[in-house]
Amino acid sequence: MSNWIAVKHLPLDQDLSELTRFLQRRGLNFRVSEESGRQVIAVQDPQLVEPLDQLIDDFLRGDVQLPTEDSAAETIETQPRDIPFWMTPITLVLIIFSGIGALLTHTETGQVWAMWFLLLDVAPDLRSFMSLDDTLASGQLWRLITPAFLHFGLFHVLFNSLWMWDLGRRLELGLGKGRYVLFFVITAIVANLTQYFWESSPWFGGMSGVVYALVGFLWIRQRLAPHPLFAVPASIIGFMLFWLVLCMTGIVDQFIDGSVANAAHLGGLVAGMLLGVVSGMLARGKPTDSITL
Repeated sequence: MSNWIAVKHLPLDQDLSELTRFLQRRGLNFRVSEESGRQVIAVQDPQLVEPLDQLIDDFLRGDVQLPTEDSAAETIETQPRDIPFWMTPITLVLIIFSGIGALLTHTETGQVWAMWFLLLDVAPDLRSFMSLDDTLASGQLWRLITPAFLHFGLFHVLFNSLWMWDLGRRLELGLGKGRYVLFFVITAIVANLTQYFWESSPWFGGMSGVVYALVGFLWIRQRLAPHPLFAVPASIIGFMLFWLVLCMTGIVDQFIDGSVANAAHLGGLVAGMLLGVVSGMLARGKPTDSITL
């Protein structure tokens, strides 16, 4: 996005240093510029205009005390709890679709509809699946993405949804909704195809490939171009990598129905890391008053 929406026009002598530091720590996409002898605070996301306008009014009146740098960093590094759910609608929709995918796999009627979410279409003989080439040639391109919404078991959908809520919202705010959707599409496709080519079977699903893409992105992106919004504790990254290796040993398969889609995890992780490299390189050299990522 390149269109900036003016939120507030303020005098040039108005000290906004504390406010801008606070917004930067929160990872909000904004800028402060001079226009016609006044300071203009602008954003690119229309959903931020009203809440930011109210925040600025409260700040100027002295009705709100902005957190210090230490307290703000502590909050963001653990979980963005103070971010209203309506500011991250894409993540919320992805979680809702995951819930629907879980319901489909657990009802007799739903299982019929779930066949439309698998990577491959059913062959005309109804006894086997079409090839990937034939499935895509028939125009069913959505199947490259939809396996990510299928979930098999309560733990499966809860595990992925919790990580999407924590990690996914960081990217939605930091990258913007358009880039975040693109991130999801790319990493879901890579994870799904990696799993399919590894096992040559369409019987898999889950958002965990995208979750590991988030892990890989945040891990590499923060190393190349640190930003508080992407500052996930090292213990979280370490746990997820440990869980990846543990699942690959086959131990976890002994305690669940079916098996873990390890190839999807690995494919998603690598895709996320590569996108993290791209984002990190592009983010270097950005001006401090504009944190477009």
